[in-house]
Amino acid sequence: MDVTLEKFRRHPITIIWCLRPFFWLLVLIFFVIIYGCAGRPVAPGASRSIDSITSGQVPLIRIGLYVSQTSVKLSGTERLKLVDKSSGEVIGISAPGKDWNLLPIGGWINILTSDGLAQGLYLGPIEVIPVEKEGRVKILKKEYRGKIEVISSDKGTLTVVNILDLENYIRGVVPVEIGRLQESQIEALKAQAIAARTYALVNMRRHQKLGFDLYSTVFDQVYQGYSVEWKVADKAIKATRGMIAIYDGRPIDAFYSSTCGGETESIEEAWAVKPLPYLRSIKDRRGRNSGFCRESPVYRWQVEWEWKSLEDILSLSLKNSKKNKSGEFSLVGMEVVKRSSSGRVKELEIRSNFGKVILRGDEIRSVLRRPVPGNPPLRSTLFKLKIKQGPSRKQDIIIATGAGYGHGIGLCQMGAIGMSTKGYQYDKILKHYYRDIDIYRAY
Repeated sequence: MDVTLEKFRRHPITIIWCLRPFFWLLVLIFFVIIYGCAGRPVAPGASRSIDSITSGQVPLIRIGLYVSQTSVKLSGTERLKLVDKSSGEVIGISAPGKDWNLLPIGGWINILTSDGLAQGLYLGPIEVIPVEKEGRVKILKKEYRGKIEVISSDKGTLTVVNILDLENYIRGVVPVEIGRLQESQIEALKAQAIAARTYALVNMRRHQKLGFDLYSTVFDQVYQGYSVEWKVADKAIKATRGMIAIYDGRPIDAFYSSTCGGETESIEEAWAVKPLPYLRSIKDRRGRNSGFCRESPVYRWQVEWEWKSLEDILSLSLKNSKKNKSGEFSLVGMEVVKRSSSGRVKELEIRSNFGKVILRGDEIRSVLRRPVPGNPPLRSTLFKLKIKQGPSRKQDIIIATGAGYGHGIGLCQMGAIGMSTKGYQYDKILKHYYRDIDIYRAY
């Protein structure tokens, strides 16, 4: 039962800490902080047929690596050829390790060699193509398979796009999304590969107006190219080549997050969308067994704010979300107004000297930020609020006791790892989190 913070001011509080084996912290370090801290907007593609998504061949995908850049420096592990796509002109061929510098000038691209010699202004896009088959393009200490395309904008900035086949793209996604797992956990890697492949296929052309299909960040799927490829993940990807998850003959919206905390969330309760039968809340266990994701270091968590610290955080985050008036902010109280069937907070009311504000869904995590350097978002919306009494209200400690990391919709990554450790195969893992689906080989 949720009550206002004021009603809790004079009650004692029990602090619960949940410590897990250090091994799992190493497993999660690759993805919990990077991925689990953010939700995802709803994918638009689940109504598309399989035939409209793939022709039976491995498709090429365009990944937005960097946007709104004022300069781009790149080199190759082998020789690179630069081509102006608008004219077909070959700008030059560089030796391995030699830099090319690209600078936007209006809607044009100024290209310079590593020696600073100007090669001219080009309309672009500029194609950067490895001459040798095994060559890769290097940008900001990361290497990428396929080719690179640099696009100019009227705003005087550059967008860097990696173009490669879908299977090689997945090789740069799986290890950072779920971790560099060992052979004994390969079934979790297979499940992650199928989920990531399905998400990518469904969302092809999603950001077409920007010149690419998907971002390389948590806005879509985290992708870091060749530099993060992992032999066990490669084996899992090869074993599931072309496999996607479908429901009623159509690819699914394959959402996933780090740790569900014991129960996943129905999509319509997290986001303002229509229900999807395969994305409904489920208990993350079999029978009376313990939760599959309970070995996650964020299966249970606790956050504490000093009253003044929370006021400062809310003042800034509410202003950034355009839900706060100008002037000094003074917190009066908070109250959970509505919960989903899984227990997650759907609506949170914040009362201040400016009045009442209702936060919904992902807004709650982005506004109610943690009191650590950088003020990252709250780990999940599966939490309860309490207060530890101080000599005065301004000296009270606000405590959120919660579970899980991420939006909790679809595949639970730590749950998938737990299931694989218990001997479940990839198809059983996927069908546990995405109910009544089938696995289909698209190519």
